[in-house]
Formats: sequence, C-alpha cells, structure tokens
Amino acid sequence: MKKVLGLLMIMFVFQGMAQKTKKVEVIEIQTSAICGECKERLEDKLNFTKGIIFADLNLDNKVVTVKYKTKKINATEIKTIISKVGYHADDVKRDKKSFDELPGCCRDENATCTKK
Repeated sequence: MKKVLGLLMIMFVFQGMAQKTKKVEVIEIQTSAICGECKERLEDKLNFTKGIIFADLNLDNKVVTVKYKTKKINATEIKTIISKVGYHADDVKRDKKSFDELPGCCRDENATCTKK
C-alpha cells in the first residue's frame, strides 16, 4: 500500500512539473531592416518584450530570428511589434507613421549609416 501511495505521489509531482514546462518556439521573420541602427532598434524592442527570450537580426539576409515563449506571445504579435517599429515583417506591412519617424539611413538603402 505504501508503495502504491508513493508511486501515485511521484506521478503527481512529475505531472505538475510537466504542466509548468513552458513551450518555446523559434521563428524567422523576413524584415525590411537595412542597417546597424535598424538592427539595434529591432533587437532592443524585441529583446525587452515580455515572452521573447532573444531576438537577433541578420543584416545580410534581413531575417530576424526570435525565440519566444508561446504562452506569453505568438508569431502574429511579434510581427505586429516589428511593423509598429517601422519595418515589414513577412506579410505584415510596416506602420507608415513609424517608418516616417525612422532615421534617414533606416529608410533609404543608399544613405550612409553610422552603424554597420
């Protein structure tokens, strides 16, 4: 009887631990970011967003890789955040007002940027 009770207790503990495990996903999003300032701006915004574990923008291919907790945020919300910063995010168009407020080097690929 004690063994059965012991096994039941162990099963409940493991079940509780499994429920506390947070699901984490990684998504790659094509952006319209073009320079070092864009990289810093996007990474700062994303990395300080609740539910995002890390974000890294590769300027060579303009893809931001985001690792996030699915119970806190989802891919659509992440794309919306990127668009509200002023950049396209896959099929989500950038917010025009935010884009217009970006520095010149972040709006024009031919402009000189202070950060590469």
